[in-house]
Amino acid sequence: MIANFFNKTKPINFLVLAVLVFIIFLLTLIKTNAEPLNLYFFVKNGLFLFFAILIVFVLNFIIRKNSLTEDNSYAILFYIMLTSFFPNSFISEGIYVSNFILLFAFRRIYSLRSSIEIKEKVFDAAFWIGIASLFHVLSLIYLILLYAAIVIFRKIEWRNFMIPIIGVMTPIFLSYTYLLAFDDLDRFYNLWTLNFDLSLSEYNSSSFLIPMILIGALSLVAIYPTTKRSLLAKIDFKATWSLLITHIGISLILVLISPNKNGSELIYLFFPLSVLFANYLQVINRYWIKEMIIYIFILTFFLKFI
Repeated sequence: MIANFFNKTKPINFLVLAVLVFIIFLLTLIKTNAEPLNLYFFVKNGLFLFFAILIVFVLNFIIRKNSLTEDNSYAILFYIMLTSFFPNSFISEGIYVSNFILLFAFRRIYSLRSSIEIKEKVFDAAFWIGIASLFHVLSLIYLILLYAAIVIFRKIEWRNFMIPIIGVMTPIFLSYTYLLAFDDLDRFYNLWTLNFDLSLSEYNSSSFLIPMILIGALSLVAIYPTTKRSLLAKIDFKATWSLLITHIGISLILVLISPNKNGSELIYLFFPLSVLFANYLQVINRYWIKEMIIYIFILTFFLKFI
């Protein structure tokens, strides 16, 4: 029933998904909030809720525009469910804003498969990555994804390799100039403090292990049939799928090297994994299996808030 409901993209789907985002956000605030209830609290969280709902429409635009899935809402549903598993992704301001900005970079990166305005797309993607890095410096790792897209989509030209450097440096230079004018360069230098931590001990608690085992298991099950199907698809989709797998790999590296592993860093995996899971549901012919997967995700969501 649920699988059938989200099997098509309809206006009612977005209304249901937006309500679901609101419920998850509200439950997250109730469970994790330790701030005083004042004007700043309501303004800040009101903006976060607005962006959380806006992400639903941004994701739909990226997915539809680049044909990352068929005409369904599975990817957005999975994205929201993944977010609900790790509520810290809502309240870690720098990472949350960085991920939101990166979505605009991903929109341009995946659109490189067409031959229209290549240099503009390369610059825009790098520019958005540069802005995202001002909120979370590790976002710069997605420059690798941009260069991978240039190679995978065969847009190999020396200017396309130089433009990302100009694009990513533009917002960084502008922020430096702004802070220099206000004699606040210490704030700028603090943005570029790089800390790495490969320890995974923070993930040992059941609140992390249960959803991570579910996500890992579904990823392993989904990767083979979806990749096999992509090999039988058109050439441009093969390239797009190769880029998606690269995206998952880069995001996984970012998660592994993140210094503060509180679950918020996992948000970088949600977009590519949600597309992977949606494509897996499209491969499955038996509806009861689709229903079972979605119900397991919903059950895991409820277990998080019990």
